[in-house]
Amino acid sequence: MILPETASADVAVLPSKQIDHPPAKKVYRIAGEKHLPPFSYINHEGRFTGFSVELFRRISEEEGVEFRFYPMNLYEAENALKEGKIDAIMGMKYSAKQSEHFQFSEPYFTMADALVVSKYASIKSVTDLRGKTIVMQEEPVSFDLLLNMRRVEFQLALNSRDAFNFLLMERADAFLTNKWTAQFYLEQRGEQGNYRVFEHIGVPSDFSAAVRPGNTELLSLINNSLIQMQEDGSYKALYTQWLGLHPEGRLKEMRNWIIFLLIMISCAVVVLIFIYLWNKRLKREVDKRTAALAQANHQLEIQRRAIAEAHAFKTQIIHHLYYGILTFNESLQLTSLNERAKAMLGLEEKETVKTEEVLGQPHIARIIRNYDSFQEDEGEKQLFSEEVETEVNGKKRFILYRLIPLYEEQGRKNGCLLTMADRSEARVLEEKLATQEKMRALGQLIAGVAHEIRNPLTSMKTFIDLLPRKYEDSEFRQELLKHVPEALKRMNTIVESLLDYARPKHPQKQKLEAAAFIRSVTAIIEPTIKKNHVHLELEVEPEWEMICDPGQLKQVILNLLLNALDAMETSADKRLTIKAEKQGETGLIKIIDSGIGMNTEKISHIFEPFYTTKPHGVGLGLTLCYQWIKENNGDMQVEAEKGKGTTFIITLPAAKKEGE
Repeated sequence: MILPETASADVAVLPSKQIDHPPAKKVYRIAGEKHLPPFSYINHEGRFTGFSVELFRRISEEEGVEFRFYPMNLYEAENALKEGKIDAIMGMKYSAKQSEHFQFSEPYFTMADALVVSKYASIKSVTDLRGKTIVMQEEPVSFDLLLNMRRVEFQLALNSRDAFNFLLMERADAFLTNKWTAQFYLEQRGEQGNYRVFEHIGVPSDFSAAVRPGNTELLSLINNSLIQMQEDGSYKALYTQWLGLHPEGRLKEMRNWIIFLLIMISCAVVVLIFIYLWNKRLKREVDKRTAALAQANHQLEIQRRAIAEAHAFKTQIIHHLYYGILTFNESLQLTSLNERAKAMLGLEEKETVKTEEVLGQPHIARIIRNYDSFQEDEGEKQLFSEEVETEVNGKKRFILYRLIPLYEEQGRKNGCLLTMADRSEARVLEEKLATQEKMRALGQLIAGVAHEIRNPLTSMKTFIDLLPRKYEDSEFRQELLKHVPEALKRMNTIVESLLDYARPKHPQKQKLEAAAFIRSVTAIIEPTIKKNHVHLELEVEPEWEMICDPGQLKQVILNLLLNALDAMETSADKRLTIKAEKQGETGLIKIIDSGIGMNTEKISHIFEPFYTTKPHGVGLGLTLCYQWIKENNGDMQVEAEKGKGTTFIITLPAAKKEGE
């Protein structure tokens, strides 16, 4: 057998020129288990280490000898020691049977066997091992312990690492080892949460070094060193480093816990005494609390009066509001109304108003009937609003009625609130403002027409003034024939657009399938889109229809697409997106470009006549588009940001499906 040798203790090497050589250290060959962490094992760096290894390294340093370590399995170490290939085995359990073949040193550790089982297994104690399979390293002491148990199957492994792998592969129900080795492997594999460790299985065994019979020199060296290390505290430090708190430290910790428990008991006694004294004081406090309750009742009475005064104050406010307020219960019986409501209904002279007198008003009776249309399961706030023209005390009045349902805390409908607002003065002001707005728009329109027509007229007047003097000039005649027809054509375009704006055509509405219609419109302009290297995206919701004039809508979409292409002329990223989707009873068509965008000032004027940002534009294109959409009961909005593109949003009525 060729023994693998690990790195031995450091040996000082003298320079080659030195003549005197120190006497060579005596070398001993020490074997140890290579898979018994944390006592002796080969770590991830390939170094043979552990508590036993470091203990014997310390012995070699103290005694001035050299220990050469040979990691191997236990049965290999026993055979090597019997054959004289090694001098000692460190970390071997003492047994009477083994003492017939080897001599053992004084124990430097005491350990008992532990059992590792899955936490999901039904093993709660050693008696539950019957009929189970136990995997273990071949070791006489532990093996003799389990031989006394009936109906237990054994599976032997070469070392503790292989035995632990058998347990992980579920080839065994339990793994017999010591608790330190078990904890090491469980932490290394991250399996602490899946396995339990039962400690103190069997009788504790001495952990010693074994030598060949008659090797008293090495045995004495080990024993003396162990005694010395116990005395100077180096053994205790090594124990704490590798195995945790030393037993003496545990005793000290236990004493601390006992002291802590005594302190806690003392505190509990003090608390009990305090509680007893407190109970005596509690009786005296009851009388004080009784007096305090009487005082609290007095304060509650004061608060009740304050609440009553606040209620009266709120009632005065409600009665003097500008709006008329009426409330009805679930049976539509009048429960309250304020003074303003009486005045608006012409009932201010009556002290008590009955439900029949209120519902006798034709408009109120018709509006109250909408109460049954409110759905109780709708979470959003519901409201019915209508403005009615009526005559009160011989005067024409405009009354805005609002019917609002009232709900209990549990969400059940239990009545309604009717408010009345006199909007007669507001309507007069609105009519005045509308007239002013029309005059302003007319003035702006006239100014725009004058501005647009003045430019070609100026050009024509210039040519007419020069005609008598330069008629014979051929170049002049060519310029005349070039610019005058263009000016006339521009004037004709302005007049025709203005006529279309002033005398709109009645739309021929019909149902249009949104997806097919938008694809047909984009097919017309697709060559221009490809020519300008624009990426077109269509996001159209299928299977919904809209109601509008197809010719007008086609003209609107084409106009917006051409405007989008002009806006993206200088953009690096040219993207044009058309989105169409249905939202309730309406449908939305969004045309989104990645062009230069607009600021807030331009957006506010975008639909005004003769307002344009193009060098040769008339300024009526978007105005006509807006008017056409309005004629089709729709709406058009624009969202834009300077440098980030523009979005036009067209809203049109959506066709209802059959049965709706």
